[in-house]
Amino acid sequence: MGVGCEDFAGLCGVIAAEGLVLSGLGSGTESGFFSMKRGGMFRWWILGVALAALAWAADRPANSLPGALRWMVVAHRGEHVRNHENTLEAIEGAIRAGADLVEMDVRRSRDGQYLLMHDATVDRMTDGKGRVSEKTWAELSALKVADKARTNIASSRIPRLQEALEACRGRIQVYLDFKAGDPADVVRILKQAGMESRVWVYDHPGGAVRWRKVLPGVRMILSPPAEALRDEEALRQFVSQYRPEVVDQAPSREFVDWCRDLGIRVWPDIQRPDERAGYWERFLGLGVDGVQTDHPAELKAWLDSVKSK
Repeated sequence: MGVGCEDFAGLCGVIAAEGLVLSGLGSGTESGFFSMKRGGMFRWWILGVALAALAWAADRPANSLPGALRWMVVAHRGEHVRNHENTLEAIEGAIRAGADLVEMDVRRSRDGQYLLMHDATVDRMTDGKGRVSEKTWAELSALKVADKARTNIASSRIPRLQEALEACRGRIQVYLDFKAGDPADVVRILKQAGMESRVWVYDHPGGAVRWRKVLPGVRMILSPPAEALRDEEALRQFVSQYRPEVVDQAPSREFVDWCRDLGIRVWPDIQRPDERAGYWERFLGLGVDGVQTDHPAELKAWLDSVKSK
């Protein structure tokens, strides 16, 4: 979610007021001429600057502005501490937690249906066994989603991508981790759900080319190669070749600054069971634009407490 118009309203008001004052400088005929000619032109110029600032802000994460303390919070596999991962319940939990995006892992069944499942097999998260790609949707839809390590959570079911997107529409943006299939198929589903402009796609760098062919303007999240994490020129070459909107690593403040100079957002994957304030503070200090977390509700509460200080 970008910065809204209200964040620049005061600034635009001040600029406009200054423009009106300046347009009145001078005296006599010159004053009238300046007011009608230069002053009018100046006010149009001021309006253009204000509109450009608003457009720029609307397309950037709020904390890309100096001193801002708002991150894009990505709920990793949905809110899956209290729900089973990659389920409709996990999506609802992410929305209730106030996350900005919900991350979902997308795979394709043997008969071409797209569904949410992180692993290549159903073994860990369901009462079945076998590879997702070798099962039909009828077989997959009959399985119960139940993390064997957390029997206290009621079982659920595997959702199709279409219904997951419909649950998100108008409520939360989507971080789509593309595991398997054809981008063209997924784009058709995105368009059917009216979500093509509300999705950020994670894929391997070579996959970005395929995505841009079928969805020009798609926002890509990519993982830079190891050399680009420590060498600015290698990062520039990577960005020039693959043009990511977001990278998912933040090894140092220097790296984050390089990304900012290149106009790239930084949303590192920081998810782990013991996320706490001290851990989050490290990433706040790095100046990142957002994080992917296993604890969206707790992180949002912590961010609110930081902003209130």
